[in-house]
Amino acid sequence: MIPSHPPDSPLTGRAISNQLAHSTVYGPVIQADSVADVHVTVHEAVFTPPTPRQLPPVPAVWTDRTYDLVQLAAAVDRLGADSVRLIAISGPSGIGKTALATKFLHMHLEQFPGGALYADLRGYAPGGPASASEILARLLRSVRPGVRATSAEELGAWWRTATAVPDRPVCVLLDNATDADQVQALLPGGQGHVVVTTSRHVLGGLAGHGARFHRVEPLDDEAAQDYLVRQLGRERVIGERQATARIVRLSAGLPMALAVVVGTLAAQPDQPLAAATSALMHTRDSVRLSHPVLTLQEVAVTTALDDRYQQLPPAAATVYRRSGSMFPLDVDPALAAALSGLTQSAAREALDVLRSAGMIEAVQAGDDPVRGAVYRYHDSAREHAAERFAQEEPDGAQEVLRMALDFFLDAASRAERRLTPTHRPLAREYRFEPADPVTFNTDAEALAWLEAQQDNLRAAVITAAAAGLDSSVWQLTHALWPLLRAHHDYDLWTVTHSHAARAARNCQDSAAELEILGTWAVGIRGAGQHDEAIEAFDQVLHLARSANDGRGEAQALHELGATHLAANCPADAEPFLLQALTRRTELARQAEADEDTREEITFRRAVAITKVCLGQVQLLLERSSEAIGTLSSARATLVSLQDSIDAARALAWLARAHAIDGDLDEAALLGRQAVDEFDRAGSPRWRAHSRELLGQTLQAAGRRNDAEALYQRAVAIYTPISPRDADRVRQQLRALSS
Repeated sequence: MIPSHPPDSPLTGRAISNQLAHSTVYGPVIQADSVADVHVTVHEAVFTPPTPRQLPPVPAVWTDRTYDLVQLAAAVDRLGADSVRLIAISGPSGIGKTALATKFLHMHLEQFPGGALYADLRGYAPGGPASASEILARLLRSVRPGVRATSAEELGAWWRTATAVPDRPVCVLLDNATDADQVQALLPGGQGHVVVTTSRHVLGGLAGHGARFHRVEPLDDEAAQDYLVRQLGRERVIGERQATARIVRLSAGLPMALAVVVGTLAAQPDQPLAAATSALMHTRDSVRLSHPVLTLQEVAVTTALDDRYQQLPPAAATVYRRSGSMFPLDVDPALAAALSGLTQSAAREALDVLRSAGMIEAVQAGDDPVRGAVYRYHDSAREHAAERFAQEEPDGAQEVLRMALDFFLDAASRAERRLTPTHRPLAREYRFEPADPVTFNTDAEALAWLEAQQDNLRAAVITAAAAGLDSSVWQLTHALWPLLRAHHDYDLWTVTHSHAARAARNCQDSAAELEILGTWAVGIRGAGQHDEAIEAFDQVLHLARSANDGRGEAQALHELGATHLAANCPADAEPFLLQALTRRTELARQAEADEDTREEITFRRAVAITKVCLGQVQLLLERSSEAIGTLSSARATLVSLQDSIDAARALAWLARAHAIDGDLDEAALLGRQAVDEFDRAGSPRWRAHSRELLGQTLQAAGRRNDAEALYQRAVAIYTPISPRDADRVRQQLRALSS
């Protein structure tokens, strides 16, 4: 386990107020600006999250639905802008509900300066529906990144608060909803918003929220024929009127069925429509015989998909049935390659064939920066792919599942090793290690991949747990550490670790159990549940000692000290930190003697991190001179290891130690340097925090105006990423004014 950050860090954001040698300290503490002849220039450094534009692309070819669009606009107008305007669209699968909602919202985007958000509630997907916590966390990240909510209720409260900004209404498309309660939990706060839901049935429970209901009907024959003309050309369609009429009837007015049929016909431009119609009718008869309970619309979609599937190249067919039958919510070339044995280049071509055939759809216009082209299955296509897989590979489910799990484990582990090289290495067990794996050239790429795949990684852990694949469960969870450390998604933290702790225990892997319990406890502490975290770390310490695991013991001792410090109990924290320091120093010396450079670096950094915590404890216990020595040592080690963020944290605390010790000039110089280092490192939370602490030093030095300016800058940086921290600094501003 990587040594966790102390309680003041961007990982926990605890606010602490203490009296230190006649000075009031708020939260984690550093200081500086201009004292005596030292002047600190404060740079504006405000992070503003981009306005979300998440709606799926509008279909390239659009026909009819004029009546529907007019009705939706009228419904919104009737609802007025003094509330959340809710439109509930319903209709059978494949009728074009999502396309209609997307088209309507795209037409009115200028009315939503707060952004356009999309969430698939997965009401009809395997493993669905999605939990309220999962969707709320995703929506909230889009408009207010950095919020650390610990429950669905708190997530909901933050979501409503974040969307209650005056004159910044948003539109939200909640796709594939199954019940009114699922939607109600996701409604934004404030006024002027428009929320559109799609469902296969009428969500009558939304009437109590003022919803307007709209039922989507099949395209009429004229509109369906117009679609064929637009896609295939007038000459080809009008030249075979009888065949065209049959195609329209076979498609039952469903845009999805029409799109798939068009994909088949476009791939064979010289084939007469009559021949295609004959093949479709034969397929329809087979579908009716094998699926006697299907509705007319369901027969139409299945017929179109069956007919097109039979004409796919073998590689595309393999990608379609395998990726469509597995747990991932979407598919990119890397995943498709891992599931099919293709190279990523060949998998990309296969996916493009499926997209052209209308069997999958692009998630967004253009490629994702780290994943490339990303596609998703319509629910009907996913059901069809799963059926084809069961028929053609009846004994392949477990094997392909392991291919999918091993793909995510391999890529996540590569990201983990790059982003957190001192994270305790644990075993990885692969049955199907990807032949053409995902690789990362930069830290930014690795983190971006984890962020983009977050929902699929969650699904991987849950699916592996349901399948009893315990090693995959805890190994995937272990690899998620850098993502959890960066974003503090406590719902993801809890879901994955609750499965992983049980899985590690089932595997009787003591090192894995220690690691998982330890990182779970870090999450509990980050959520502010200090008593529960102390209890968990006590358990980890007992297990480590029982297993004679010196590394695990040292980590548990450190975490117990850090947790007592977070709980504002420095006297309780110190004994644990001193024991951790002793054990980690011994481990570093042993690694040096063994000439194990990687482990030596790991433990030297661990010693320094413990000293950063210990220095804070010494400050709180009014031993500032001692703290100067402790923090200077930590700083020197972290600089030598090129750990820029933690070195800057040590410097920030060192500045505070000098301030408490009475040397405000040195505190100012070091505090200014800490601010500059955090600006270069690009850590938004610590850029704000270093200014906050610098303001505290200047306040103590009587530099009220400079302190006020720093507090104001800190508030500006904090506001979009951590409202709780911003509120704390506002309190300091109010105290300064009084």
